[in-house]
Amino acid sequence: MPDDLFDPGLGRPHHSGYVVENIEATVQRLVEQFGAGPFLLVENVPLEDVTSRGEPAQFEHNSAFGSCGGYPIELLEVARATPERVEARLSGRLPRIHHVGYALPQTAAEEVRAGFEERGLEGYLSSRLNGEYTTVHDASATLGHDIEILVDAEAFREFFKMVLGSAQGWDGSDPLRPLG
Repeated sequence: MPDDLFDPGLGRPHHSGYVVENIEATVQRLVEQFGAGPFLLVENVPLEDVTSRGEPAQFEHNSAFGSCGGYPIELLEVARATPERVEARLSGRLPRIHHVGYALPQTAAEEVRAGFEERGLEGYLSSRLNGEYTTVHDASATLGHDIEILVDAEAFREFFKMVLGSAQGWDGSDPLRPLG
């Protein structure tokens, strides 16, 4: 690759996120049609420091995390999203893919975010979860979905280990489980 080309160094996708109208109904269809599950439900995802391009924002939602063929997926049921640029990226025809997430070490995540901004893949939503910074970048014009950049921290790895582990030997019962 020539030195002047941008290589974001994303590696393999970590998970895919889908915006859905109703988590429970979507989980039922995923179980029946794809054998996905079980899903762990996080109600009122506890995001902190939510901003959009430097201004205060809201992203109130529930998420369910599960396994589909050994690949982690996230279902997002949005209750409230502001400002309008955030709401616009989370609305529209449902269900639909919203983002592909990449988990990177802190320094690499910062470099990728800066590279995306320089190349017009603007971050429109930023937040912290368990102290770790997450951004969502609008890649819809190129890929048809957004890109989520997360920091690959210990709590993050342990959570997804639990999500994927719950699918091992799963008998199909209790497909949607509250976390906690």
